Amino acid sequence: MNRNWAVLVYFCASFSFLNAEEARIEPSVGMVPANHLKFYLHFDGPMERGDVFRHLRLVEIDEEGKEVAEVPEPFREVELWDETFTRLTLWFHPGRQKPGVNLNVEIGPILEEGHRYRLEISRAWLSESGRSPGEDCFLCFRAGPMDVLQPAPGDWQFTMLEESVLVETGEVLDPESLRKRVSVVYAGTNDTVDVFVNPTETGFCLERMGGWESGKYQLVVEPFLEDLAGNSIARPFNLDLEEAGRGVAEPGPVSVPFRIP
Repeated sequence: MNRNWAVLVYFCASFSFLNAEEARIEPSVGMVPANHLKFYLHFDGPMERGDVFRHLRLVEIDEEGKEVAEVPEPFREVELWDETFTRLTLWFHPGRQKPGVNLNVEIGPILEEGHRYRLEISRAWLSESGRSPGEDCFLCFRAGPMDVLQPAPGDWQFTMLEESVLVETGEVLDPESLRKRVSVVYAGTNDTVDVFVNPTETGFCLERMGGWESGKYQLVVEPFLEDLAGNSIARPFNLDLEEAGRGVAEPGPVSVPFRIP
């Protein structure tokens, strides 16, 4: 599969919670792989909880953005909130997105390559304090080819911008996994460099308060960094653990050197 499937071919997004907790959604890209696994819904304040899935829909749309049909039962209906109740991890049902398993065969996958979709968040979803959004929110995207390849840090390209380091990975990585699984140290040491990791449509940016100093660094990538299809450096998402064999040692972190001139 061409790892550059992330080139945008279609994109629309609208977020306007008037007089309520503003929302944003990640990844907010125009194309995701057909075996995409999850979105993250971010809010400025704690949201109402319990049966939140009644406020969410996934619909297939045509070229003009008109609804074709609602996708039945696309979500894994478990509320996965962070500790502040301002971020919900919204999973597509893994049993339908993983090729060859029962639900994928019996019901079919959630996304089909080449089709367009709209993820909708209803205006009826209130904040914890009861504040009402002014209008619905939505994200439009296209399903691209399935991604069955693992992230390959050794192939990543580094470019120094004015105040940040752009890391081109050739694909969109899971944004929360990226923030948790990537760090920077000074070369030859274990001294951590304080950086902000900001996802992009083709990789991520490393930003440092006060700017970067000239020198040699190491990008440290943990083995369970995932892409949008759940493939990690350690293993592909669709790996059959029994066929692969048990007792195999887990890989360690991958270190990639880079230099700031």
